[in-house]
Amino acid sequence: MSTLNDDLKKMDSLSGEELDLFLVDIKARYTSPEDKEAIRKHLLGELADIKSEMADINKELTVKEQLKDISEVVSLSYIAKKYFGKSRAWLYQRINGNAVRGQVYKLSPEEIDTLNFALRDISNKIGSLSIKC
Repeated sequence: MSTLNDDLKKMDSLSGEELDLFLVDIKARYTSPEDKEAIRKHLLGELADIKSEMADINKELTVKEQLKDISEVVSLSYIAKKYFGKSRAWLYQRINGNAVRGQVYKLSPEEIDTLNFALRDISNKIGSLSIKC
């Protein structure tokens, strides 16, 4: 016979209709106030995890969206080579959050700092340029 903790662990691997049916079963089997409190705490923890994951996804989308307008003006290939010492594909993988060899890569906080430095540096170079005849 499974325990409440076993069932809560099992619940984490379920989704859709299967999860719905499992929740109905848990609700029927675990009726004490202590059990209900344990279930509530577990579900709140799961919601906090989902919220954190959504914030990460939003951050990734934000980086991609912020670069959308300048990617046509500034060469991301140049930024990748000059400031990161990497290929254009490497930078795009991280900006887009692509999976490489089964792992999703994104820009680390240090890489975001490097990207911001690159954008400011390029901006300063363009801003100080004045063509004379």
